[in-house]
Amino acid sequence: MTLLLAFFYSMTNLTGTVTFARESDDYFFMLDSAGDPWRVTMQERVRVAPGDEVAVGGEREPTSKHRVAAKKVEKAKGAAAIPPPREQPISAIFEKIMPYGNPDWYGRVVVTEGTIIDINRRQTSTQLLIGENNCNFQMELPWPLETPLPKKLMLGARARAKGVLVYTSIEDVEENVSQRIENVEIMPQDASGLEIVELAPFWTIPRICWTFGSILVLAGALLLFLLVRRRWDNTLADARRRERLRLAADLHDGFQQYLAGSMFRLQAAINLLPADADASRRQLEGVREALQHTQNGLRSTLWAMTEESEGPESLMELIRFASSRMAHWQGVVTVVCEGRERTVARKLAASILLIIQEGVANALKHGGAKHVIVTVSFGEGSEGLRLEIKDDGCGFEASSARKAGHYGLRSMERRSRELGGEMEVSSSPEGTTLAFRLP
Repeated sequence: MTLLLAFFYSMTNLTGTVTFARESDDYFFMLDSAGDPWRVTMQERVRVAPGDEVAVGGEREPTSKHRVAAKKVEKAKGAAAIPPPREQPISAIFEKIMPYGNPDWYGRVVVTEGTIIDINRRQTSTQLLIGENNCNFQMELPWPLETPLPKKLMLGARARAKGVLVYTSIEDVEENVSQRIENVEIMPQDASGLEIVELAPFWTIPRICWTFGSILVLAGALLLFLLVRRRWDNTLADARRRERLRLAADLHDGFQQYLAGSMFRLQAAINLLPADADASRRQLEGVREALQHTQNGLRSTLWAMTEESEGPESLMELIRFASSRMAHWQGVVTVVCEGRERTVARKLAASILLIIQEGVANALKHGGAKHVIVTVSFGEGSEGLRLEIKDDGCGFEASSARKAGHYGLRSMERRSRELGGEMEVSSSPEGTTLAFRLP
């Protein structure tokens, strides 16, 4: 008797209006004569469309949701007006159906708005996640993977969704136990069920992530380039330094020795001249003096090349390093730095060393100086570098020295001009000051 009552209870007959139907599905949704929503699964396909009046007979599924497995579906002649959808905010809809579902909302056509949170392209469709304030629902649209999406369809855009509200639930009707519903979905009739009502803001989370990621990639690439460039520059600098040392050694052991031997032979030849060979003696003395200048210049160049190659990178440390290796400078030459030191090109540092070497040598050799002060002044901003070599020697007449072709003065002046600078000379019996303005 109980089984018979259960059988008659499960048999359901409905009449009402179709609210949702798609040709690809074997089910449709309807509102019965009492206004309740139903999901009708057809055992035999009957083509129905929204607005059709239908009579349904079948077995109700054992769930609190209104679901019927129809054995027969009959269409009435004519069509009825489709009842208007329920338009509610997402939060209001979730309040109605959470946490265990609501048969008055399951299968009902609704309209709501939310923000597009995720776009998932599939082989035959496109699935969207739309929501706000942790109330999210899915919406599947008939856009296959190869179909371009509408330009307005972007993450962060505001969308208006229209379709049938469904959800997944697990129930035990006999024990009257229900679990929390999940996978809330609004099923659209077609692509027109989605409307973009507000464009996505420019600075969406994906764009921010993409921009930040691009900046990180560019920064990483720039850092890598700088590291590689620095390593390459260091490699080239080491190669140039080794080459300068090799060249200095070759010149010292070869050309320098040839010059010394030539001067020795030339002096021997002068000594063998007859006492009355004044003209020949003057010519040979001129040759010997020229060779002496050449040897002095070569010695200075070799000294600067060696010191610049072996010394530290800092200009002031390089100058102090070089002066410490000149024994006759100890206790005589004082090096002073003014201003905030900045990086100086290695080529400029080598030229400054040569100028200092020549200036100090002249002060000690020709001026008989007891003290020499070398001052390097670093200007601020676009101001250049100033070098001053001041001694307490006997001095000289600057104009006369230039007319006489003083080799040391001409050499220092030439080097300063090559660097784009200038040299000023002031001398008196109390001492000499050489001032250089360099870039």
